[in-house]
Amino acid sequence: MALTSDDLHLLPQPASVEPREGEFRLPPDLTVSGPPEWTAVVRRLLGPGTGFGLPDSADGEAGTIRIETDPSVPAEGYRLSVGTEGVTIAAADFAGVNWATQTLRQLLPASTLRPAPSGGALAVPCVEITDQPRFAWRGVMLDVGRHFMPLHDLYGFVDQLALHKYNRFHLHLTEDQGWRFESKTHPELNTVASVRRETRNPAWESGDGTPHGGLYTQDQLRSLVRYAEQRGVTIVPEIEFPGHVLAVLAAYPELSNDPSRTYEPATTWGIFDEVLNMSDQAMQLVYDIFTEVLEVFPSRWVHVGGDECPRVEWQRSEAAHALAAERGLDDATELQNWFTRQLRDWLAARDRQLVGWDEINDEGILDGAVLMAWRDAKYGVEGARAGQDVVMSPSPSTYFDYYPSDRDDEPYAIGGLITTEMAYAFDPLENIPEDAQPRVIGTQCQVWREYMPTTARVEYALWPRGCAHSEVAWSDAEGRDWTEFSARLAGHLTRLDALGVGYRPEAGPRPYQQGGTGRYARPATHRR
Repeated sequence: MALTSDDLHLLPQPASVEPREGEFRLPPDLTVSGPPEWTAVVRRLLGPGTGFGLPDSADGEAGTIRIETDPSVPAEGYRLSVGTEGVTIAAADFAGVNWATQTLRQLLPASTLRPAPSGGALAVPCVEITDQPRFAWRGVMLDVGRHFMPLHDLYGFVDQLALHKYNRFHLHLTEDQGWRFESKTHPELNTVASVRRETRNPAWESGDGTPHGGLYTQDQLRSLVRYAEQRGVTIVPEIEFPGHVLAVLAAYPELSNDPSRTYEPATTWGIFDEVLNMSDQAMQLVYDIFTEVLEVFPSRWVHVGGDECPRVEWQRSEAAHALAAERGLDDATELQNWFTRQLRDWLAARDRQLVGWDEINDEGILDGAVLMAWRDAKYGVEGARAGQDVVMSPSPSTYFDYYPSDRDDEPYAIGGLITTEMAYAFDPLENIPEDAQPRVIGTQCQVWREYMPTTARVEYALWPRGCAHSEVAWSDAEGRDWTEFSARLAGHLTRLDALGVGYRPEAGPRPYQQGGTGRYARPATHRR
């Protein structure tokens, strides 16, 4: 008796799944045929967990896994056919082969997702799958500025994204609390800006007294970029200017609006008034840093932040008003808009595209930029209507630093509430006029880390809400059903178990994931 599509627990849900009778039993002499750069994808993703070498087939012979080029298949799409004698993948591009192989991994026993084989015979159910993504941008943002994540954990994070067919890893590298990108032109950022003396959450009576910091070298990041590229994931770097720069000012106080002060990387959370003074010297640092960023990250897109940038320092600064007048501006409050336009043009001249949080449109639509709508979906609607490319990332639906439930035993979080069901209910095209919908290039969920000091807390916050969001980003919205998804999710979570991912069970946190009664207990003010 053939399995049903529900029995396969595929996630995100493919466009079409037709189970067939029988199964394909993987032979020890499994081979692969097709373009060499594509057979390498299959070998890379299937080899470690199955224990098979997966060599290319002899010249002119079809492999047990055959990869065929088909220009008619949509971008990133694929056809996957599993019969009793072998597997055929058809795609038009590298991405399609990559995502087909990820689906094939889900059809195999969950143990094969691990980096070493568990042993025993392996079989794949016979099935015909046709698939393609709904959106081109399917992203996850990870904040490593508030809390540093060890490099080896970032590799695992990439693997988790790729398994769910996310193709954009937005890496938030700088914050008031810490600078994580090695600069060879401004070395004080590597030492002074990368370490804070302690951390203090709002509910704590005092700081923890423990220094926190970390830095990724450029060589380390290049290797991570290559690793992600091999798995179909583009790393989009974010360097935050002109706000969220206390760590920068600690290293270079002359770039502040009050150089007589002493600055340090922030030890608390929130929005700080301190911003760059926008002098020629400050702009030179910005250009120097982004020159280094472009050398490390080949991504077409570069995120420049642009959110939560108070103007109060510029408003009370005679130097800022004089600078604004010199640059032809009516008021010092226009300096951020001037800055963002300068950086947009600088990046465009280097064949890169600026991405910014939705405040970049506060003084008018910033043509040529990608808008990341976070404060509310309405900002994305406005951008799309104006012809701007938009990534829908509204905080009420995509901020996974919010609490995942109302339970009192949830660990300390920033506030708010997004359950897995709420994440699944989000539609990036809601309220977007039909003629503007092509401007919505995708959606992204965010993992802000004020309250996530460890990788375990990141995994708890992201999964399974990230599973739900991956389906929002990949699968067609028509016919979406929470009950059906929940059943598939239950089966899919066995894959995360096999990988050792510390996700939050839908029934509630495990005892060791709870907030307890200590510093990471859910504050009384956050209980409902």
